[in-house]
Amino acid sequence: MTRRIVGVLLAIILAVLGTVAVLVYVKAAQSRVADGQRAVRVLIAKQRIPAGTTGESIRGRALVDEVVMPALSVPVDTLSAMPTELDRLVVTSDVQPRQLLLRGMFGAATRLSGGLNVPEKSVAVSVEIQINEQVGGYVRPGSQIAIFDTYDTPDKQSKITRVLLPRVEVLAVGQFGAGGVTSAQRNGDAASGDSSGNVLVVTVAVSQADAERLIHASRTGLLYFALLTDSSEVKPGPGVDNRTLFP
Repeated sequence: MTRRIVGVLLAIILAVLGTVAVLVYVKAAQSRVADGQRAVRVLIAKQRIPAGTTGESIRGRALVDEVVMPALSVPVDTLSAMPTELDRLVVTSDVQPRQLLLRGMFGAATRLSGGLNVPEKSVAVSVEIQINEQVGGYVRPGSQIAIFDTYDTPDKQSKITRVLLPRVEVLAVGQFGAGGVTSAQRNGDAASGDSSGNVLVVTVAVSQADAERLIHASRTGLLYFALLTDSSEVKPGPGVDNRTLFP
């Protein structure tokens, strides 16, 4: 009889403990769901924010909107306000319209100039060039290229083609605000070109002396690009003209 009573009591106790455990689990699950559905305020871009824009400029020019979203649907580093600690930092790639603003988008502006990663002691120079003269559109931001120039001989009786710049880095392809792509962006797609459909604006990093040569050549001759690899060998030389074209 005593054993039967003890068994019944144990069964009751186990049932109570099981019920409590289920209730605790359900409560915890409901709490997690509630947290995920909790509304939070976040910042999204009103318009395209170019790479190189400072946090101070984003706040001062009101380039972002504040919206409400479920907490579970936004990354942990999403910004709900523009803190002053970001004032001197810049967005390191273009922020597209209606895109969430994340803390990780900001970095030091040491090498950024207008959204371009310009190497130290270099300048950025842009030239217009036909699609077929820049390897059929395969020149991309980050490419290493050689630039050739074709120009008239002093007597105007022939043309000469020579290496102008043996190796330069491409910073951007296309026009700013018109589908252009820069090496500061994570997207490596090529730009779609300008309104003419056949001409692209290509921006390269060069020294002052090379910038002078490139600008002069773009005004007086015909430029042609060649894609390089790490093992490509391109050296300045006399070039070829109509007389030396064939061996």
